[in-house]
Formats: sequence, structure tokens, C-alpha cells
Amino acid sequence: MNSVFSRERAVSLNAGALFLVLVLLIATPVRSHIVIALVMLYALAYLVVHRASLAVNRFDWAVIGLISLYLVSQLPAFVLADFESRYLSAPLHMVASIPVYLMLRHAAPAISLGQYRRWLEGGAVIGSLGGALLALYQTQWLGWHRADGFLFSINFGYLACALAFICAALMRGSTHKAWLLLGALAATLSVILTLTRGAILAVPLLLGWLLVLNADRLGWHRLIATGVAFLMLVFGSYFILPTVQDRVDYTILEFSKIIRHDFSGTSSGGRIELWTSAIRAFIERPLIGLTYNEREALNATLVDQGALTEWVLTVSRSHAHSQYFEMLATGGGLGIVALLGYLVAPGLYQFRLYRQDRSNTYALTGLLFTSGFGIYGLTEVALQHEMIAAFYAYVQVTLLVLALKHRETRAA
Repeated sequence: MNSVFSRERAVSLNAGALFLVLVLLIATPVRSHIVIALVMLYALAYLVVHRASLAVNRFDWAVIGLISLYLVSQLPAFVLADFESRYLSAPLHMVASIPVYLMLRHAAPAISLGQYRRWLEGGAVIGSLGGALLALYQTQWLGWHRADGFLFSINFGYLACALAFICAALMRGSTHKAWLLLGALAATLSVILTLTRGAILAVPLLLGWLLVLNADRLGWHRLIATGVAFLMLVFGSYFILPTVQDRVDYTILEFSKIIRHDFSGTSSGGRIELWTSAIRAFIERPLIGLTYNEREALNATLVDQGALTEWVLTVSRSHAHSQYFEMLATGGGLGIVALLGYLVAPGLYQFRLYRQDRSNTYALTGLLFTSGFGIYGLTEVALQHEMIAAFYAYVQVTLLVLALKHRETRAA
């Protein structure tokens, strides 16, 4: 029994699981949170076996608290809505990473950063290439208007973007830069083929952030080369792919209508109406927000008053199409505190670790990963999807433990 749940076995098993999660994420129909669930079960058994030597310090309790805030913020709505499980589904998937975190912290002395880096890089590259092949097959062979992968196109786009910048961040200090660059470009191509504007917008923002974070190593030649390569990819996509041209033209049309205060018949205009609705829901009950049924009733009232168009009544559960506004509407002030806990606090801590040691690639990767979800959340409730919530929390805790291990190794 001890050999099955040894520290060495635990860290090796999680390294393999991390590889599988990244490979399966967008390239296959197999949901990656199945792997995370299996790791969680193993972690629970590991913690029981090692309960005598398990020590949870104040930092660990802080991490556990931050991961749990999403769940806590949804409990009032869960109770008010007669205990409907959909309020807790995504938060519980996030909380599932807590046993994994505690297991990795306990097993940290046995972690080989070289081993983890190989599995992390391999999984990100293979997953990115597989996702790109799938996106090309769907759009160029099957003739689909936009790539969906085995997910909805919006989710496919955000997850492809996450893989692209895992690859890009890991290039620092890697001996496999060419493969990682190929993976980053392949995943970016997947993002473009989904036509998901929120993910496409995130690409230049994250690229600029990555260049700033690597400014100590990059000279003008590399900065210019990176910028030129990115512009070639963007303009090449526009001139070669008719679907990209149509999407850009449609976006221009949308904004011209919004400037005229005409929100009808456009995706962006609809989002503005849903964000307006979310703000009104927050005003109705600032501390904990409204349930989905209460938000739908509020929208009906706002439509009757002429404040919103009838289109908002077609949106199930008054879905806000923004992580921020969704947490504001169903969660209220408690929801915003939770969002700061699971989305902002990790990024700030990762930035601190990276500023202390620019060789800490795991802190850099975690910072880009968190920053990406901060951007995706502007236009979509990405973390309300069970698989994405599980993926986000699992990658966060793994990268955090690796970043801490790197710091301890450098200090030794």
C-alpha cells in the first residue's frame, strides 16, 4: 500500500495526468476532467494514508480558501432556488483540485521539475497540434463556418488560447523552443478558426503581456520578429480565409450600430443588454445577487418598461456572457469577492514569484494562464462550464506547487 501511495508515485502519476489533461483538452471528445476526477480520488486516498505526516500551514489554508470562494458565493442562490444543483456544479469541480494541491504539497520533496517540464511541454504541444488539425479538418475539409472541436466554438477558442500561451510561456528556458513555438502557432490558428472574438482579442493582449514579462531577455530583433510573425498570421488569416473576413466585417457593422445606440440584431449589442440586466440584478440584492428565475423575472419587467429589448427573454437563465457580470448578478458582492479570490489573487501572487526570480518559468506560465482567463471572462462565463472550471483549478494548483518548488530549489 505504501508503494502505491508513495511520494514518488504520487508526483509521477500527477505528471502523467497533467500530460493527458492537456492532450485531451481540445483535441479529443474525451473530457479532460475525467482524468482530474481520477487524480482527485487518488489524492484523497493518498491524504488518508499520509494523514499522520500531513501538515497544512497558513499559506495552504489561504489557497484552500481562495479555491472555495466560488462555491461559497453560490450557496445563497443554491438555497434560495430550492437547492438546484446547477448553482454548485462548476464550483464543486473547482474545489476538486484541493486534495490534489494538498497531495502535491506533501509530496513536493519528490518532485522533479525536469520531469514535470517534459510532461507539461509535451502535453501542451501535442494538445495544440491535435486541436489545430481538428479545427482545420472541420473548417477546410467539412466546410464548417467555424471550428467547434468537440465543444461549443466559444469554449474551444478560449481553451485553444490557453494552450497557446502555455506553450509560449514555457519557451523561456526550454530546450524545445521550436516545438513550443509550433504548438503556440497551431493553437493560435485554432483560435482564429473558431471565429471567437473574445479569444481572438485575447491573443494580441496576452502576446504583448508576454513580451513585457520577457523584456529582460528579448532584444529589439526578437521583439520585431515576434510582432511581424503575429501580424503575418493575422493578416494572412484575413486575406486567405473568407470566414475571417466575414467575421471582421460583421464586427465593424456591429460597432457602427452600437455607436447609434441600436443594440438589436447584434451579438455585441445583446451582450451590452445582458450586462445592463446583470447590474440591475445586483442593485436588487447587492449582497448575494438574484437567482436565475429572479433574474428572468426582472428581465421581463425591464422589457415591459422598454429598458431592454425582447431578445433578452430568449436567453436562458439571463446568462450574462461575462464572468464578471455573472458573478455580480448571481453572487452580488460576495460573488465579486470570490472572483477576486480565484481569478485576481492567483495572478498577483504569480507575478510576485516571477518578479522575485525571472527564471521561475512555472510562475510565468501560471501568470499568463490566469491573465488569459481574466480576459476571456470579459465576454464569456468561461468558468461556469464544469470541465473548464476543473481544468482551470487543476492547472492553477499544479503550476503553483511547481513554482514554489522552483523557489525552494533555487534557495537551497
